[in-house]
Amino acid sequence: MNRGLVILLVVVVSVALAAAVFWAVRRYRWKKKVAELGWQHDPRPTLDLVTSLGNPPFDWGLQRDIDEAVTGRTRTGWPFSVFEYEYSGAGPDFSERVAVLALPTVLPELYVSTRAAQRRSGVAAGEVAIEPQFDTALLTRADDPGYAAAVLTPAVRQSLLDWSATAPVDLSIDHGALVAVGAPKDPDQLQSYLERLAAVAERVDFSSLQPYAVPPKVPRLGVYRQDWTVSRSNDELIPMFAGFSPFGQGRRQRTEDVVQGTTSGLPLTAFRYRWETTHTRTVSDGQGGTRTETYTEQHEQPILMLGLPVAMPELRISKDSLLGRLWGRSIDFESEIFNQTFDVHSTAPKFAHDVIHPRMMEFLLQAQPPELVIRGTMLVCYPSRHDLLEIGRLADLLPAFLARVPAFVWEDLGAPPPVVADASVRRPPSGDGTLA
Repeated sequence: MNRGLVILLVVVVSVALAAAVFWAVRRYRWKKKVAELGWQHDPRPTLDLVTSLGNPPFDWGLQRDIDEAVTGRTRTGWPFSVFEYEYSGAGPDFSERVAVLALPTVLPELYVSTRAAQRRSGVAAGEVAIEPQFDTALLTRADDPGYAAAVLTPAVRQSLLDWSATAPVDLSIDHGALVAVGAPKDPDQLQSYLERLAAVAERVDFSSLQPYAVPPKVPRLGVYRQDWTVSRSNDELIPMFAGFSPFGQGRRQRTEDVVQGTTSGLPLTAFRYRWETTHTRTVSDGQGGTRTETYTEQHEQPILMLGLPVAMPELRISKDSLLGRLWGRSIDFESEIFNQTFDVHSTAPKFAHDVIHPRMMEFLLQAQPPELVIRGTMLVCYPSRHDLLEIGRLADLLPAFLARVPAFVWEDLGAPPPVVADASVRRPPSGDGTLA
Protein backbone atom coordinates (compact mmCIF):
# COMPACT_ATOMS: atom_id res chain seq x y z
CA MET A 1 0.00 0.00 0.00
CA ASN A 2 1.21 3.50 -0.79
CA ARG A 3 2.91 5.00 2.28
CA GLY A 4 1.15 8.33 1.84
CA LEU A 5 -2.22 6.57 1.81
CA VAL A 6 -1.32 4.68 4.99
CA ILE A 7 -0.39 7.92 6.75
CA LEU A 8 -3.65 9.52 5.60
CA LEU A 9 -5.68 6.59 6.91
CA VAL A 10 -3.87 6.73 10.27
CA VAL A 11 -4.58 10.46 10.54
CA VAL A 12 -8.25 10.02 9.67
CA VAL A 13 -8.70 7.17 12.18
CA SER A 14 -6.87 9.11 14.88
CA VAL A 15 -9.04 12.19 14.37
CA ALA A 16 -12.19 10.07 14.44
CA LEU A 17 -11.11 8.34 17.65
CA ALA A 18 -10.19 11.66 19.27
CA ALA A 19 -13.58 13.10 18.33
CA ALA A 20 -15.37 10.02 19.69
CA VAL A 21 -13.46 10.24 22.97
CA PHE A 22 -14.14 13.97 23.23
CA TRP A 23 -17.90 13.53 22.76
CA ALA A 24 -18.02 10.53 25.10
CA VAL A 25 -16.25 12.46 27.88
CA ARG A 26 -18.45 15.49 27.27
CA ARG A 27 -21.62 13.41 27.47
CA TYR A 28 -20.42 11.64 30.60
CA ARG A 29 -19.79 14.97 32.29
CA TRP A 30 -23.18 16.27 31.16
CA LYS A 31 -25.01 13.24 32.57
CA LYS A 32 -23.00 13.44 35.79
CA LYS A 33 -23.96 17.09 36.27
CA VAL A 34 -27.64 16.33 35.57
CA ALA A 35 -27.55 13.63 38.26
CA GLU A 36 -25.79 15.96 40.74
CA LEU A 37 -28.65 18.44 40.33
CA GLY A 38 -31.10 15.71 41.33
CA TRP A 39 -32.65 15.48 37.88
CA GLN A 40 -33.50 12.37 35.85
CA HIS A 41 -32.34 11.80 32.29
CA ASP A 42 -34.20 9.73 29.70
CA PRO A 43 -32.22 9.43 26.45
CA ARG A 44 -35.16 7.90 24.57
CA PRO A 45 -38.41 9.46 25.80
CA THR A 46 -41.69 8.75 24.03
CA LEU A 47 -44.22 11.23 22.70
CA ASP A 48 -46.41 10.33 25.69
CA LEU A 49 -44.51 13.14 27.43
CA VAL A 50 -46.38 15.73 25.29
CA THR A 51 -49.82 14.17 24.69
CA SER A 52 -51.41 16.39 27.37
CA LEU A 53 -50.19 19.50 25.50
CA GLY A 54 -52.16 20.79 22.54
CA ASN A 55 -50.88 24.16 21.33
CA PRO A 56 -47.98 24.89 18.94
CA PRO A 57 -45.34 23.63 18.82
CA PHE A 58 -47.29 20.60 20.10
CA ASP A 59 -50.19 19.05 18.20
CA TRP A 60 -48.70 20.53 15.05
CA GLY A 61 -46.90 18.85 12.18
CA LEU A 62 -47.22 15.26 10.99
CA GLN A 63 -43.82 13.77 11.76
CA ARG A 64 -43.07 14.41 15.45
CA ASP A 65 -40.04 13.35 17.47
CA ILE A 66 -38.82 13.86 21.00
CA ASP A 67 -35.34 13.22 22.40
CA GLU A 68 -33.07 13.65 25.44
CA ALA A 69 -35.55 14.41 28.20
CA VAL A 70 -34.55 15.77 31.60
CA THR A 71 -37.11 15.90 34.40
CA GLY A 72 -37.01 17.18 37.96
CA ARG A 73 -37.99 20.13 40.13
CA THR A 74 -36.75 23.68 40.27
CA ARG A 75 -35.20 24.99 43.48
CA THR A 76 -38.60 26.35 44.47
CA GLY A 77 -40.35 23.04 43.79
CA TRP A 78 -41.93 23.47 40.34
CA PRO A 79 -42.03 20.13 38.42
CA PHE A 80 -40.45 20.44 34.98
CA SER A 81 -39.44 18.49 31.92
CA VAL A 82 -36.98 19.64 29.25
CA PHE A 83 -36.48 17.87 25.94
CA GLU A 84 -35.57 18.26 22.31
CA TYR A 85 -38.71 18.44 20.19
CA GLU A 86 -39.14 18.60 16.45
CA TYR A 87 -41.82 18.27 13.83
CA SER A 88 -42.26 18.61 10.08
CA GLY A 89 -45.24 18.55 7.77
CA ALA A 90 -46.90 21.86 8.68
CA GLY A 91 -45.07 24.78 7.11
CA PRO A 92 -41.56 25.52 8.42
CA ASP A 93 -39.92 22.63 10.29
CA PHE A 94 -39.45 23.04 14.03
CA SER A 95 -36.48 21.76 16.06
CA GLU A 96 -35.84 23.31 19.46
CA ARG A 97 -35.15 22.43 23.08
CA VAL A 98 -38.35 23.02 25.03
CA ALA A 99 -38.95 23.45 28.78
CA VAL A 100 -42.32 22.57 30.30
CA LEU A 101 -43.24 23.73 33.82
CA ALA A 102 -46.32 22.16 35.45
CA LEU A 103 -48.96 24.70 36.57
CA PRO A 104 -51.60 24.28 39.30
CA THR A 105 -54.48 25.32 36.99
CA VAL A 106 -55.46 24.24 33.47
CA LEU A 107 -55.86 27.43 31.43
CA PRO A 108 -56.59 28.59 27.87
CA GLU A 109 -53.74 29.20 25.45
CA LEU A 110 -51.68 32.36 25.68
CA TYR A 111 -48.38 33.29 24.03
CA VAL A 112 -45.79 35.93 24.88
CA SER A 113 -42.69 36.32 22.73
CA THR A 114 -40.02 38.79 21.80
CA ARG A 115 -41.27 40.33 18.57
CA ALA A 116 -38.04 39.62 16.71
CA ALA A 117 -37.71 36.03 17.93
CA GLN A 118 -40.94 34.20 17.12
CA ARG A 119 -40.29 30.51 16.43
CA ARG A 120 -43.81 29.05 16.43
CA SER A 121 -45.98 28.40 13.39
CA GLY A 122 -49.67 27.64 13.26
CA VAL A 123 -50.85 29.78 16.20
CA ALA A 124 -54.44 30.91 15.55
CA ALA A 125 -54.86 33.22 18.56
CA GLY A 126 -54.74 36.90 17.63
CA GLU A 127 -52.55 39.67 18.99
CA VAL A 128 -53.89 41.54 22.00
CA ALA A 129 -52.76 44.84 23.52
CA ILE A 130 -51.66 44.75 27.16
CA GLU A 131 -49.76 47.95 28.00
CA PRO A 132 -47.75 50.24 25.66
CA GLN A 133 -44.30 49.66 27.17
CA PHE A 134 -44.88 45.92 27.35
CA ASP A 135 -46.37 45.75 23.84
CA THR A 136 -43.37 47.55 22.37
CA ALA A 137 -41.01 44.82 23.54
CA LEU A 138 -43.23 41.73 23.53
CA LEU A 139 -46.01 40.26 21.40
CA THR A 140 -49.01 38.78 23.21
CA ARG A 141 -51.49 36.43 21.56
CA ALA A 142 -54.71 35.11 23.10
CA ASP A 143 -58.38 34.64 22.23
CA ASP A 144 -59.61 36.65 25.25
CA PRO A 145 -57.92 40.00 25.99
CA GLY A 146 -59.41 39.96 29.51
CA TYR A 147 -57.79 36.62 30.24
CA ALA A 148 -54.45 37.82 28.87
CA ALA A 149 -54.58 40.90 31.09
CA ALA A 150 -55.46 38.75 34.12
CA VAL A 151 -52.39 36.58 33.53
CA LEU A 152 -50.04 39.44 32.69
CA THR A 153 -50.26 41.43 35.91
CA PRO A 154 -47.70 44.21 36.48
CA ALA A 155 -45.45 41.80 38.38
CA VAL A 156 -45.54 39.22 35.58
CA ARG A 157 -44.99 41.88 32.93
CA GLN A 158 -41.94 43.22 34.74
CA SER A 159 -40.49 39.73 35.04
CA LEU A 160 -40.91 39.18 31.31
CA LEU A 161 -39.50 42.60 30.44
CA ASP A 162 -36.43 41.87 32.57
CA TRP A 163 -36.05 38.54 30.75
CA SER A 164 -36.40 40.15 27.30
CA ALA A 165 -33.70 42.69 28.16
CA THR A 166 -31.06 39.93 28.27
CA ALA A 167 -32.42 37.07 26.11
CA PRO A 168 -35.25 36.20 23.68
CA VAL A 169 -38.59 35.27 25.24
CA ASP A 170 -40.87 32.62 23.76
CA LEU A 171 -43.40 31.43 26.36
CA SER A 172 -46.90 30.04 26.29
CA ILE A 173 -49.55 28.64 28.57
CA ASP A 174 -50.61 25.25 27.20
CA HIS A 175 -53.39 23.73 29.28
CA GLY A 176 -51.67 22.85 32.59
CA ALA A 177 -48.16 23.90 31.61
CA LEU A 178 -45.98 26.94 31.11
CA VAL A 179 -43.94 26.19 27.97
CA ALA A 180 -40.70 27.90 26.97
CA VAL A 181 -39.00 27.41 23.60
CA GLY A 182 -35.22 27.74 23.42
CA ALA A 183 -34.01 26.12 26.64
CA PRO A 184 -30.22 25.60 26.87
CA LYS A 185 -28.73 22.11 27.18
CA ASP A 186 -25.82 22.93 29.49
CA PRO A 187 -27.03 21.90 32.99
CA ASP A 188 -25.80 25.05 34.75
CA GLN A 189 -27.34 27.32 32.14
CA LEU A 190 -30.50 25.23 32.15
CA GLN A 191 -30.83 25.56 35.92
CA SER A 192 -30.69 29.36 35.66
CA TYR A 193 -33.18 29.24 32.76
CA LEU A 194 -35.62 27.11 34.76
CA GLU A 195 -35.36 29.38 37.79
CA ARG A 196 -36.20 32.34 35.58
CA LEU A 197 -39.17 30.43 34.18
CA ALA A 198 -40.30 29.49 37.69
CA ALA A 199 -40.03 33.15 38.74
CA VAL A 200 -42.56 34.03 36.03
CA ALA A 201 -44.94 31.29 37.20
CA GLU A 202 -44.62 32.40 40.82
CA ARG A 203 -45.84 35.88 39.94
CA VAL A 204 -49.01 34.62 38.25
CA ASP A 205 -52.10 34.97 40.47
CA PHE A 206 -53.72 31.60 39.81
CA SER A 207 -56.54 32.22 42.29
CA SER A 208 -57.79 35.09 40.14
CA LEU A 209 -57.63 32.87 37.04
CA GLN A 210 -60.09 30.24 38.29
CA PRO A 211 -62.97 31.70 36.22
CA TYR A 212 -60.89 31.06 33.10
CA ALA A 213 -60.02 27.43 33.94
CA VAL A 214 -60.66 24.86 31.20
CA PRO A 215 -60.82 21.04 31.22
CA PRO A 216 -57.55 19.16 30.79
CA LYS A 217 -56.77 17.94 27.30
CA VAL A 218 -57.52 14.27 26.70
CA PRO A 219 -54.02 12.83 26.23
CA ARG A 220 -53.44 12.01 22.55
CA LEU A 221 -51.41 13.07 19.53
CA GLY A 222 -53.90 15.45 18.00
CA VAL A 223 -54.02 18.47 15.72
CA TYR A 224 -54.25 22.00 17.07
CA ARG A 225 -57.86 23.25 17.26
CA GLN A 226 -59.20 20.16 15.47
CA ASP A 227 -60.78 16.92 16.67
CA TRP A 228 -58.19 14.98 14.65
CA THR A 229 -55.70 12.38 15.78
CA VAL A 230 -52.35 11.60 14.19
CA SER A 231 -50.71 8.17 13.96
CA ARG A 232 -47.61 6.95 12.18
CA SER A 233 -49.57 4.38 10.15
CA ASN A 234 -52.88 2.51 9.93
CA ASP A 235 -52.74 -0.06 7.15
CA GLU A 236 -56.20 -1.35 8.10
CA LEU A 237 -57.54 1.61 6.12
CA ILE A 238 -56.26 0.28 2.79
CA PRO A 239 -59.11 -2.20 2.05
CA MET A 240 -61.64 0.68 2.30
CA PHE A 241 -60.17 2.15 -0.89
CA ALA A 242 -60.53 -0.92 -3.11
CA GLY A 243 -61.40 0.24 -6.62
CA PHE A 244 -59.83 3.67 -6.19
CA SER A 245 -56.57 4.38 -8.00
CA PRO A 246 -53.74 3.66 -7.13
CA PHE A 247 -54.88 1.09 -4.56
CA GLY A 248 -54.27 -2.48 -5.61
CA GLN A 249 -51.17 -1.63 -7.60
CA GLY A 250 -47.74 -3.04 -6.86
CA ARG A 251 -46.76 -4.54 -3.53
CA ARG A 252 -45.80 -3.51 0.00
CA GLN A 253 -48.75 -1.13 0.16
CA ARG A 254 -48.66 0.93 3.34
CA THR A 255 -49.88 4.14 4.95
CA GLU A 256 -47.87 6.82 6.75
CA ASP A 257 -48.70 9.97 8.75
CA VAL A 258 -52.39 9.17 9.16
CA VAL A 259 -54.84 11.90 10.20
CA GLN A 260 -58.37 10.92 11.25
CA GLY A 261 -61.26 12.93 12.62
CA THR A 262 -64.18 14.97 11.30
CA THR A 263 -64.76 18.15 9.36
CA SER A 264 -68.18 19.82 9.14
CA GLY A 265 -69.57 16.72 10.82
CA LEU A 266 -68.22 14.34 8.16
CA PRO A 267 -65.58 11.64 8.80
CA LEU A 268 -62.15 12.71 7.49
CA THR A 269 -59.17 10.47 6.77
CA ALA A 270 -55.88 11.61 5.23
CA PHE A 271 -52.60 9.78 4.81
CA ARG A 272 -49.54 9.27 2.68
CA TYR A 273 -50.03 6.09 0.61
CA ARG A 274 -46.89 4.23 -0.44
CA TRP A 275 -46.30 1.19 -2.62
CA GLU A 276 -43.57 -0.23 -4.82
CA THR A 277 -43.38 -1.88 -8.22
CA THR A 278 -40.72 -4.15 -9.65
CA HIS A 279 -39.56 -3.89 -13.24
CA THR A 280 -37.02 -5.60 -15.47
CA ARG A 281 -34.90 -4.06 -18.17
CA THR A 282 -32.29 -5.26 -20.61
CA VAL A 283 -28.89 -3.63 -20.41
CA SER A 284 -25.50 -4.15 -21.96
CA ASP A 285 -23.19 -6.55 -20.15
CA GLY A 286 -20.12 -4.64 -21.40
CA GLN A 287 -18.93 -7.61 -23.42
CA GLY A 288 -21.06 -7.23 -26.52
CA GLY A 289 -24.05 -9.01 -25.04
CA THR A 290 -26.98 -8.09 -22.84
CA ARG A 291 -28.31 -9.03 -19.45
CA THR A 292 -31.60 -8.54 -17.63
CA GLU A 293 -31.68 -6.70 -14.35
CA THR A 294 -34.52 -6.06 -11.92
CA TYR A 295 -35.13 -2.78 -10.15
CA THR A 296 -37.71 -1.57 -7.67
CA GLU A 297 -39.50 1.78 -7.97
CA GLN A 298 -41.00 3.53 -4.94
CA HIS A 299 -44.32 5.38 -5.31
CA GLU A 300 -46.21 7.81 -3.10
CA GLN A 301 -49.64 9.45 -3.33
CA PRO A 302 -51.29 11.67 -0.71
CA ILE A 303 -54.92 10.70 -0.11
CA LEU A 304 -57.75 12.58 1.60
CA MET A 305 -61.23 11.13 2.03
CA LEU A 306 -64.54 12.36 3.40
CA GLY A 307 -67.25 9.89 4.33
CA LEU A 308 -70.67 10.56 2.78
CA PRO A 309 -74.03 9.81 4.43
CA VAL A 310 -75.40 7.98 1.37
CA ALA A 311 -74.03 6.13 -1.65
CA MET A 312 -73.70 8.35 -4.72
CA PRO A 313 -73.12 7.57 -8.42
CA GLU A 314 -69.51 7.66 -9.53
CA LEU A 315 -68.25 11.13 -10.45
CA ARG A 316 -64.67 12.14 -11.23
CA ILE A 317 -63.51 15.75 -11.63
CA SER A 318 -59.91 16.21 -12.70
CA LYS A 319 -57.75 18.78 -14.45
CA ASP A 320 -58.14 18.73 -18.24
CA SER A 321 -55.44 16.65 -19.90
CA LEU A 322 -54.73 14.72 -23.08
CA LEU A 323 -54.64 11.52 -21.04
CA GLY A 324 -58.04 12.34 -19.59
CA ARG A 325 -59.50 12.93 -23.03
CA LEU A 326 -58.02 9.68 -24.33
CA TRP A 327 -59.24 7.74 -21.29
CA GLY A 328 -62.84 8.54 -22.12
CA ARG A 329 -64.99 11.34 -23.39
CA SER A 330 -65.35 14.07 -20.80
CA ILE A 331 -68.86 15.34 -20.12
CA ASP A 332 -69.31 18.82 -21.59
CA PHE A 333 -70.98 21.70 -19.76
CA GLU A 334 -72.25 25.08 -20.91
CA SER A 335 -69.07 26.85 -19.76
CA GLU A 336 -66.25 26.51 -22.28
CA ILE A 337 -63.73 27.77 -19.72
CA PHE A 338 -64.83 25.00 -17.36
CA ASN A 339 -64.58 22.39 -20.12
CA GLN A 340 -61.05 23.56 -20.93
CA THR A 341 -60.06 23.41 -17.25
CA PHE A 342 -61.62 20.17 -16.04
CA ASP A 343 -62.39 16.68 -17.28
CA VAL A 344 -65.60 15.25 -15.82
CA HIS A 345 -66.54 11.59 -16.02
CA SER A 346 -69.54 9.90 -14.44
CA THR A 347 -71.49 6.66 -14.61
CA ALA A 348 -74.60 8.87 -14.48
CA PRO A 349 -74.29 11.95 -16.74
CA LYS A 350 -77.54 13.46 -15.44
CA PHE A 351 -76.19 13.24 -11.90
CA ALA A 352 -73.03 15.03 -13.05
CA HIS A 353 -75.08 17.85 -14.61
CA ASP A 354 -77.22 18.13 -11.47
CA VAL A 355 -74.15 18.42 -9.26
CA ILE A 356 -72.10 20.68 -11.54
CA HIS A 357 -74.47 23.60 -12.07
CA PRO A 358 -73.23 27.10 -13.05
CA ARG A 359 -72.46 28.23 -9.49
CA MET A 360 -70.63 24.96 -8.82
CA MET A 361 -68.55 25.60 -11.94
CA GLU A 362 -67.65 29.06 -10.67
CA PHE A 363 -66.67 27.56 -7.33
CA LEU A 364 -64.48 24.87 -8.88
CA LEU A 365 -62.80 27.33 -11.24
CA GLN A 366 -61.94 29.56 -8.29
CA ALA A 367 -60.98 26.79 -5.85
CA GLN A 368 -58.94 24.69 -8.33
CA PRO A 369 -59.22 21.51 -6.23
CA PRO A 370 -57.07 18.44 -6.79
CA GLU A 371 -58.70 15.50 -8.54
CA LEU A 372 -62.01 14.58 -6.84
CA VAL A 373 -63.67 11.17 -7.09
CA ILE A 374 -67.08 10.29 -5.64
CA ARG A 375 -67.83 6.60 -5.45
CA GLY A 376 -70.33 5.01 -3.10
CA THR A 377 -70.11 6.63 0.31
CA MET A 378 -66.68 8.17 -0.21
CA LEU A 379 -65.41 11.46 -1.60
CA VAL A 380 -61.70 10.95 -2.31
CA CYS A 381 -59.24 13.57 -3.47
CA TYR A 382 -55.59 13.38 -4.48
CA PRO A 383 -53.62 16.31 -3.00
CA SER A 384 -50.25 17.29 -4.46
CA ARG A 385 -48.67 17.16 -1.00
CA HIS A 386 -49.42 15.67 2.40
CA ASP A 387 -49.09 18.17 5.24
CA LEU A 388 -51.40 19.76 7.79
CA LEU A 389 -51.70 23.02 5.86
CA GLU A 390 -53.03 21.26 2.76
CA ILE A 391 -55.22 18.92 4.81
CA GLY A 392 -56.70 21.96 6.58
CA ARG A 393 -57.36 23.71 3.26
CA LEU A 394 -59.11 20.67 1.82
CA ALA A 395 -61.02 20.08 5.07
CA ASP A 396 -62.68 23.43 4.33
CA LEU A 397 -62.88 23.10 0.54
CA LEU A 398 -64.53 19.67 0.28
CA PRO A 399 -67.47 20.47 2.61
CA ALA A 400 -67.90 23.71 0.63
CA PHE A 401 -68.11 21.57 -2.51
CA LEU A 402 -70.74 19.32 -0.91
CA ALA A 403 -72.67 22.35 0.34
CA ARG A 404 -73.11 23.42 -3.30
CA VAL A 405 -74.68 20.11 -4.29
CA PRO A 406 -78.37 21.05 -4.68
CA ALA A 407 -80.84 19.90 -2.04
CA PHE A 408 -82.92 18.00 -4.60
CA VAL A 409 -79.90 15.78 -5.40
CA TRP A 410 -79.67 14.69 -1.77
CA GLU A 411 -83.45 14.28 -1.68
CA ASP A 412 -83.33 11.98 -4.71
CA LEU A 413 -80.63 9.94 -3.00
CA GLY A 414 -82.77 9.61 0.12
CA ALA A 415 -80.63 11.58 2.57
CA PRO A 416 -80.63 15.09 4.02
CA PRO A 417 -77.74 17.35 2.93
CA PRO A 418 -74.68 16.53 5.11
CA VAL A 419 -73.76 20.22 5.13
CA VAL A 420 -75.83 23.32 4.39
CA ALA A 421 -77.01 22.79 0.82
CA ASP A 422 -77.43 25.29 -2.00
CA ALA A 423 -81.22 25.29 -1.84
CA SER A 424 -81.44 28.12 -4.38
CA VAL A 425 -80.52 25.78 -7.26
CA ARG A 426 -83.80 24.58 -8.72
CA ARG A 427 -84.36 21.14 -10.14
CA PRO A 428 -83.54 21.27 -13.89
CA PRO A 429 -86.37 20.87 -16.42
CA SER A 430 -87.43 17.35 -17.37
CA GLY A 431 -87.65 16.21 -20.96
CA ASP A 432 -91.12 17.73 -21.52
CA GLY A 433 -90.03 21.15 -20.33
CA THR A 434 -91.66 20.99 -16.90
CA LEU A 435 -89.84 21.01 -13.61
CA ALA A 436 -89.19 17.46 -12.43
